[in-house]
Amino acid sequence: MGRVVLLGHPVSHSLSPPMHNAAFAALGLPHRYETLDVAPDALSRTIDALRRDETLGANVTIPHKEAAIRLMDETSDEVRAIGALNTIVRRGSRLAGHNTDAYGFERATAGIGEGDALLLGAGGAARACALVLLRQGRRVLVANRSRRRAEDLARTLEVAGRRPQVVAWPTGRELATPIVVNATPLGMHGEDPLRGLALPRCVVDIVPTAVETPLVRRAREAQHVLVVDGLSMLLHQAARSFELWTGLPAPLEVMRAALPRPA
Repeated sequence: MGRVVLLGHPVSHSLSPPMHNAAFAALGLPHRYETLDVAPDALSRTIDALRRDETLGANVTIPHKEAAIRLMDETSDEVRAIGALNTIVRRGSRLAGHNTDAYGFERATAGIGEGDALLLGAGGAARACALVLLRQGRRVLVANRSRRRAEDLARTLEVAGRRPQVVAWPTGRELATPIVVNATPLGMHGEDPLRGLALPRCVVDIVPTAVETPLVRRAREAQHVLVVDGLSMLLHQAARSFELWTGLPAPLEVMRAALPRPA
């Protein structure tokens, strides 16, 4: 039996285990997906142990998506472009880092239309979102509670000579762009990162929660607001990770059905 682990801190809230385990069962694969809470100071030895365990690989989530890169034997072009990984594939004793967040975000946002985007956040997931938004030809404004991290994102991401522009966290009543993407953890514990602001025509909240985040709920209640929530990105990035581990097409509808609500 092969094992896949989700490395993060914390990870108890994750919706990934039932989704991946349903996919393994549907294809008759004797594998198991488990969570593993890993503090930052234990990341190196935990990943090194993957080389010796009977694992297919791992997913990587907050706060390890950037730090895990230096622990890989090889990385994909996407990881190098983004500066973050979320998937590890084991081949013998070698570990390869991949990023399926960009794929998942691209699939989830395929129908959001044209327009500039305000990106909230500057971590590993935000970096994947920023790359996709730039590839879509959008002007990308990035705001983060730590301006230094936002500036680092803007300095190290580039598509066709274009980079994100760092702006202050939005205040007042109106947003400067027709699209906003929440790529922070805000919403995981009941926060609304746009509290007090009028919503734009499109809200993308990548926080994957069993119940709607306050931002998604408010956007769904508003008129004329297109909403993409975190389960859609989660589903598509998970399907791509599954294919990297197994070499088989992911049973997408089985994985979708294992989520706690429609994606």
